[in-house]
Amino acid sequence: MNRREALKATAALGGALALSGGILAACERAQEQPPTAGMLSRQQQDLAESVADTILPKTASSPGAKEAGAGAAINLLVTDCYEPPQQQLLIAGLRTLDQRAELRFHKDFADLTRAQREEMLRTISNESKQARPETNWYPLMHELALRAYFSSQIGMTKALRYMQVPGKWVGCTPYTPGEPSWG
Repeated sequence: MNRREALKATAALGGALALSGGILAACERAQEQPPTAGMLSRQQQDLAESVADTILPKTASSPGAKEAGAGAAINLLVTDCYEPPQQQLLIAGLRTLDQRAELRFHKDFADLTRAQREEMLRTISNESKQARPETNWYPLMHELALRAYFSSQIGMTKALRYMQVPGKWVGCTPYTPGEPSWG
């Protein structure tokens, strides 16, 4: 073996060892993380899912946001796609929502009946139309609920008409009132 081949073999062995050590360390870190790794705690994630399920409830033709796993998706979106001021605004808004439910009905928001939850969200939605944008958490929550639901498999295949891409392009498609829209 000449010097060049020995250096190549040593470099390859060192690279393989470094790579395997990095992979093992990454696997160990992934196992240490809690089940809800993100900005929202488990309670906040469950509350966000309850809000999303109130906005997008289960119907006869499609499952609701809870069945689609919207809480985990909302947590992921907030953690990865929003800036800290928006993250804190959402967390503060969820805290306020639970406090308002406790004051008004003496229950957590998730424990309210569907009618009570809808009434609270309608009130908050109307209040948000007059609120300043920097204190207005509800439009952000509404947007997150829609994004989480309609980007899920359930939302794409059950609530919207899903056509796997690539598919045949049809320029003129008849629409019957009442049928789901195209995704």
